[in-house]
Amino acid sequence: MQTIIDELRFGGQSVLITAAGAGIGRACCDVLAELDARLVIVDRVESSLAAAQAELVSTGAACETYLADVSREADVLRLAGALAPLGSLKALINVAGTNDPAEITALTTAKWNDLVAQNLDSTFYMCREFMPKLLACPSGSAIVNVASSLALIGFPKVPAYAAAKGGVIALTRQLAVDYGRDGVRVNAICPGPTLTPRLQGYIDQGLMDIDGLARQTILGRMASAREIANTAIFLASDAASFVHGTAIAVDGGQTIQSRAFA
Repeated sequence: MQTIIDELRFGGQSVLITAAGAGIGRACCDVLAELDARLVIVDRVESSLAAAQAELVSTGAACETYLADVSREADVLRLAGALAPLGSLKALINVAGTNDPAEITALTTAKWNDLVAQNLDSTFYMCREFMPKLLACPSGSAIVNVASSLALIGFPKVPAYAAAKGGVIALTRQLAVDYGRDGVRVNAICPGPTLTPRLQGYIDQGLMDIDGLARQTILGRMASAREIANTAIFLASDAASFVHGTAIAVDGGQTIQSRAFA
């Protein structure tokens, strides 16, 4: 009889992770390596990708890397071609995305399109191109899409980001309906304030206040990337075998408290 530890382990099966060079994507790689997954990691920053591979291989992880900007259809098609020899995927974890806070009146069409491409189009391209490999996994497979708590609540100056991440949640539900009976579980996570390198950059630029971000959560602090990754990898594993078609807030209580409480 399998234990939950057995169900969490990947047994050398392949998991594809985007934006794997830093932040939540990089943390997902660390957790997956501990659980005996074969890592197929993608990032658009070559130096980050190389550093991640070196660190992961030094721990004994099986890891191969691919340089690609998954917000670009041509890059994802090229990636799919490079991974054609890979027989199947146990999981696809779509982490790629970014934000650039601005009121809608200051948001150019080009910036809107860029943010939608990075946050939503990337998820569409990856799910479309790698669904056949997920369907081919004999033990069942999983997609985990990284959305955001800002797709669940109102937040100042993030119209494109919130709209795109809301689209990620809707796409997650649709794919769950279309592919669940074929053995592909599809879920999303909605991280709250998380101290990633990107968010640290906003703090350093004075665009966001770290104390204010911490106060948004009932727990009174920001998450580490590892805390977000733990939930993503649970959903990708067989331990979450009956979790399907949902968007889970991993936000320290951010989305359940009112502004009066904050």
